[in-house]
Amino acid sequence: MEERVSTVAGHAEPAALAARLRVAGWRFARRMRRESAPGISPTLSAALHTVETHGPITAGQLAAHEHVQKPTMTRTIQAMLDRGLVERIPDPLDGRVSWLSVTPAGRKLLQRSRRRTDEFLAKRVKKLSAEERDVLESAAALLERLAEGDR
Repeated sequence: MEERVSTVAGHAEPAALAARLRVAGWRFARRMRRESAPGISPTLSAALHTVETHGPITAGQLAAHEHVQKPTMTRTIQAMLDRGLVERIPDPLDGRVSWLSVTPAGRKLLQRSRRRTDEFLAKRVKKLSAEERDVLESAAALLERLAEGDR
């Protein structure tokens, strides 16, 4: 179902286009999560990705990156530990602190997840015309720019 965007002089109104992009972004993200790692919650998958990207990382840092309270993140961390996706590394200078690092099993899960989503998207993109792929390539560059904000 294609939504219409209000236009002024043939150009989309920024507010209407922003709303459409927001909804499309949510739908796209939800679909990618569904295709990525069956059996793993989106919360756990996102936290594992953050540990891989920013790790070794403390529980507090991970909670801040994921924009959740530390008690909430503690449950997610325990789930990752229970599945062998991350390991705790004691801080050699401060016994109260431990660092989280992705295990080989966690890395393998992330690689499999990325491969699944890449394959899913590649199949979908392959069905597009050359012109549509060109438009999508330009749109991807614009979305990356929008995601960067005012940097």
